[in-house]
Amino acid sequence: MPISPNRALFAVFVMLIVFSTIWRRNRLRRAVRNLPTRMQRLLGPEPQFQPPPDDALPDGLRAYAALHRRTRWVIYLCRAAAAFFAALILFLALKGTPS
Repeated sequence: MPISPNRALFAVFVMLIVFSTIWRRNRLRRAVRNLPTRMQRLLGPEPQFQPPPDDALPDGLRAYAALHRRTRWVIYLCRAAAAFFAALILFLALKGTPS
């Protein structure tokens, strides 16, 4: 039984969200592992490893905080793309396009 194109596209974007989240967690975990223990203790709990606020950020964590922000934007971009295509699929399904 072949899968419909709409379901296949939806599955691709669900996988995009899942794999981008896994990518971010692995990237942050590697970055935290390379930090000194004293700096690791300043971060939030795993898996997010939230850095302290910018006003209380020590110099040793500036590069990590920048990485944390950059990877968050990648996640936002992937989720926005997935939401856009999910909305497109929903629109096409409600419009009556054959699947």
